[in-house]
Amino acid sequence: MINVKDFYETLTKNGTDFFCGVPDSLLKDFCAYIADNVPRERHIISANEGNAIAMAAGHYLATEKPALVYMQNSGLGNCINPLLSLTDEEVYKIPLLMLIGWRGEPGVKDEPQHIKQGKVTDKILEAVSIDYDILPKDRPEAEKVIEKAFKFIKENKRPYALIIKKDTFEKYKSENIKDNRYKLKREDAIKIAAQSLEENDIIVSTTGQISRELYEYREEKKQLHNKDFLTVGSMGHASSVALAIAIEKQNRNVYCFDGDGAFIMHMGALPVISQTGLKNFKHIVFNNEAHDSVGGQPTSANQLDFKNLAKSCGYEKVFSVKSRKELKNALKKLKEAQCTALLEIKVKCGARKDLGRPKEKPQENKKAFMYFLEENIAFTDTGSLSKLKTILEQKKAKSVLVFTGKSSYEKIKRQIEKQLRGIKFQTYNNFSINPKAEEAQEALKKLKGFDVIVAVGGGSVLDFAKLFRYCYDNQITPQDALKNKCQFSAAQKTPFIAIPTTAGTGAEATKFAVVYVNGKKYSFEHRDIVPDYVILESSFLKDTPKYTKACCAADALCQAIESYWSVNSTKESKEYAKRAMELCRDYMEEFVTTDKAEPAQNMALAAFLSGRAINISKTTAAHALSYQITTDYGIPHGHAVSLSISKLMQINEEAKKVIDPRGENYVKETLKEIKEILKTDSPQKWFDNLFQSIGLEQDLKKLGIKNIDELAKSVNIQRLKNNPVELDFDTLKYILE
Repeated sequence: MINVKDFYETLTKNGTDFFCGVPDSLLKDFCAYIADNVPRERHIISANEGNAIAMAAGHYLATEKPALVYMQNSGLGNCINPLLSLTDEEVYKIPLLMLIGWRGEPGVKDEPQHIKQGKVTDKILEAVSIDYDILPKDRPEAEKVIEKAFKFIKENKRPYALIIKKDTFEKYKSENIKDNRYKLKREDAIKIAAQSLEENDIIVSTTGQISRELYEYREEKKQLHNKDFLTVGSMGHASSVALAIAIEKQNRNVYCFDGDGAFIMHMGALPVISQTGLKNFKHIVFNNEAHDSVGGQPTSANQLDFKNLAKSCGYEKVFSVKSRKELKNALKKLKEAQCTALLEIKVKCGARKDLGRPKEKPQENKKAFMYFLEENIAFTDTGSLSKLKTILEQKKAKSVLVFTGKSSYEKIKRQIEKQLRGIKFQTYNNFSINPKAEEAQEALKKLKGFDVIVAVGGGSVLDFAKLFRYCYDNQITPQDALKNKCQFSAAQKTPFIAIPTTAGTGAEATKFAVVYVNGKKYSFEHRDIVPDYVILESSFLKDTPKYTKACCAADALCQAIESYWSVNSTKESKEYAKRAMELCRDYMEEFVTTDKAEPAQNMALAAFLSGRAINISKTTAAHALSYQITTDYGIPHGHAVSLSISKLMQINEEAKKVIDPRGENYVKETLKEIKEILKTDSPQKWFDNLFQSIGLEQDLKKLGIKNIDELAKSVNIQRLKNNPVELDFDTLKYILE
């Protein structure tokens, strides 16, 4: 390895005495040495790498000496513009030496955000015509390479790069990197901030230890990571990612967890953020005045007044704190602020040595996060209907369109219209129990002049409203929507509130809607059809016929089970499915056999959670088998689904022809977990007792179901592919018989 003092002296011997750049972990020992041994005005830690290239140009213009610019290879993107339009030989022809840390070097284990950058580091330099060498770790060889670099610079008046591998430099501990004066640890501040947020709030966290500490907090609390977008790369850009999400999700608060180094790197984002005037963008800067992730080198944050800076950029509310008590009070004010707002939290330098890293790949994080963004704000407590008026007031609704069932609405009409008092509204129910595309088209012609949509009813009402809203916002016919002719989201989406009056389908939580064209059933799918708000009002379930409740409850239970074992299941979908199964286990029988409020509220929640689960995983074989039974024999959907779930448990548990890519052991373990959730060693007996207690006949002959061969042939093959084991024609016949 190379001694940093020797390396520095070789540089100065060749005429370089000005240093600038952005710290990198592979260069931290060299950076620490020059921080200790170079006068402050000759070593500038810049805001970003492009700034450093510009400073190097200015230094050469003033002194005719080449400067050294250090950076991580991730920073190459920031400096391409000044390299090509300022220092290039076809422009000003300015020499400088670049020291580039090679994160993601091929063959060397590194974090996922560095892999691609590592593969293309040399190719980027070649593309912009910058000659380079990889600095050897052997001192004599390194000196030869450095001499070669300076000879090239002097003769050609062009930039030259030295690529630095891991462990090139000997260790050097700085004598000048000091802790700041703040007492509050950043990790503790992150925990306090995360704990203060609402269920539906969104976090976009910046690169480095802030994202790692947020991840660790979720792990400690055994929480899912789907609410957090960890911006593991792209330093300085987390706030812009958060801004665009906040624009699209204005019914939810979006928090940017930023660091002072990242904040400073692309500070031009601040006035752009403020000019949007968004009420839901909340900017939190954890300021320890250091580049903590790469060695603790100071940023310029100790010279900044973050409050005045943010205000001058247009932020309407700005807070700055440095203690736990101040933080808790400021978080409350930040949450209540109906404007662009920023909170600076002054925190202590450093992180614990055993700080972990995300286990999931970035694309797994992205997928889970995007599913979370699809989800709606749900009000699940008893008496949630009062939230309808609150939402309409927040939306400043002047005219409301209410989709309803034909007869079911009469029972709850007074309760709904009490919430609509003082607002112009119209109701619409001119569609079938199995909604048709042409009915949606007719509604699109007739219905105009509303600014909020409310759907009150069962799955059919919700599905009709979902399709209508999508077509209305995108100015597209239902027929074209079903042909997938609209590829993009509407610029303006009409606020949509779903109020289910059954506890089964979970339609209020999904991106699917069932619609019929010429008697044929289609499942329309698009993320934009998910309602913005869901109100679960258990009082609407009172006086529902026992058989109807039993069918709805069975649907919710089967959806949860199928989602849990689906080949598309994720950590997030399994968590929703598990909670739904637990509620069904504890409240389903009492919900069906009594009119008590608590079981009704919990089954409404179970149905909603099962909807969220299948929104990610989709359903499997039990649903595939049910559709023709309903079509041919008129048996309600939930009852039809229940007829095969027990046998499917048995077949999936045997795991004979596993198609789930996670393998046989995974499938067996999953089925074992389902039995543990249901608290049974004998699923067959458990299902028999449950369905008997709620009045769902399971004998197909008694239900008049014949033509088993035809039913087996009619199954939706796509949903069979979601099942963890392969199901052939004979197996389907066995299940039905």
